Amino acid sequence: MVVRFVRDETAEAAVEDASTLNQLPAPPRQLLDRHGARVLDPATAVVAAGQPAPRTTVYRPGVFLVPQRFLRDQQTLGAINGVLARIGLYAEPAGDGDTKEAARPRQLDDLPVRALLRVREDADPVVVDCWKALQLLKSAASGERPELDPDVAAAISPEHLLFSTPVFGGVPWETSGLGGTPWETSGFGAGSSYGRTRGANRIPVTLAAAPPYRSEKPAQRRPVIAVLDTGIGPHPWFGLADRSGPPPAGSGLAVAPGIQAAILQAQQASGATLPTQLLTDYWDAPTTGQPLIGDVDTDTGHGLFIAGIVRQACPEADTLAIRVVHSDGVAYEADVLLALHLLADRVRAAQADNRPEDMVDVVSLSLGYYEENPADVAYTGQFGAAIAELLGLGVLVVAAAGNDATTRRFYPAAFADQPLGGGSGPQVISVGALNPDVTTSKALFSNEGPWVHCWATGAGVVSTYPTDVRGTAAADHEVPGFGRNSFDPDDYSAGFAVWDGTSFAAPLAAAELGKALLQSGDLATVDRETVVKRAWTALGAL
Repeated sequence: MVVRFVRDETAEAAVEDASTLNQLPAPPRQLLDRHGARVLDPATAVVAAGQPAPRTTVYRPGVFLVPQRFLRDQQTLGAINGVLARIGLYAEPAGDGDTKEAARPRQLDDLPVRALLRVREDADPVVVDCWKALQLLKSAASGERPELDPDVAAAISPEHLLFSTPVFGGVPWETSGLGGTPWETSGFGAGSSYGRTRGANRIPVTLAAAPPYRSEKPAQRRPVIAVLDTGIGPHPWFGLADRSGPPPAGSGLAVAPGIQAAILQAQQASGATLPTQLLTDYWDAPTTGQPLIGDVDTDTGHGLFIAGIVRQACPEADTLAIRVVHSDGVAYEADVLLALHLLADRVRAAQADNRPEDMVDVVSLSLGYYEENPADVAYTGQFGAAIAELLGLGVLVVAAAGNDATTRRFYPAAFADQPLGGGSGPQVISVGALNPDVTTSKALFSNEGPWVHCWATGAGVVSTYPTDVRGTAAADHEVPGFGRNSFDPDDYSAGFAVWDGTSFAAPLAAAELGKALLQSGDLATVDRETVVKRAWTALGAL
């Protein structure tokens, strides 16, 4: 496998093509309904005076994301609701908006939390849509005598749906071919997938090789790579025979129960009124979104597959698995932001209290969304602030570039060329996918642009897969009494699969950074200044 960093800032790269900015895949209606979401249509979207026409994005219309401090300030919340009353709505915090004491970040006031939009009792029937409400708030915050503090209006945003970045062919729909995020969007057509035929996408394989060697007693602290994804499943490489308990110590795989509990609590607070699929723990489940059919869900096994890539490329590293992605490839923006804030708080405490065992060195993100704002100001928003916090602490952040064969900026990868974290630590490392050929050509599905600064193998990747996943698709032929069958396309009991996507290029780059950190010196010293210098040294070595 190959990792290649772009060193020449003037090197030729595909530029953003304005004619294709809104030509992106539309998620299936059943997926939108499952998560209480809709697609923002630029042709019909309400726009306040002075605001730019939006681009396509996917968001949850029944909820805002608002910094905690504004929801706790009754005067500010009252001002927001005074404006929203014009369209028969009001906003209220989801639950108490708080996280569990054991997992509470110190800077909780800056944490974006959900505010539910509700219909006022004295209002006429109204469509609940946070986009329309947000435009009204922006209008009220403009002019010479604004009704609402402009800083308040600027800090409120829709809750986007984020999508993971494996390639899928012909499932569940196709617009022009190749496998997108996470559905097929541009290239070969339904009934085929990237480099494979007969509708195959992820397929089970066997691997004769032994698990990569991992020392029992390392000479120094192991680098920790946090993976925010679909969670984990059983596999012998990580000492997990079943789902009865967490990964054993020393297995190379760990979980974060405190962060997981905080995510669940936040979901439960809004789930009573907003369609919400709960992430109850760190296990990647259910394996199917259609129990009456039994097909393996599009992203089942995604997180463990990534953990296996890290194990292959940097066996001395530990993977910290945090479940934020559902098995259908969807993540809620508020959940991802909460996980990032809690990780930053964990790192900050580890540095302040000299607890190297709590450090996180790299964050790998194989997910993202397309920003609706045509002006590239997303780095000033809530997602950029969460990433900036980690970068400023010296944590390396790696993000997949996306699989839609577009030059449109896919966040958080597109933060790579935008200043975050005060400039003290390295910026986001965006990763596109390479083919597994001798020329290491760029994969046809990969997004590309001047904001993609790294390329790594992301097609035809073999890695670990939960051994207990078996779908209902059967072998085409079976000979009773002779034990002879044709290939079963969704029996993963052998524990391995082959898959494609920038989803798998990103953790390969993260693992290479892990190896560089091991070679850069003693990882036991974790004060902020040392960590930032070490991050720069590791990045410079690649």
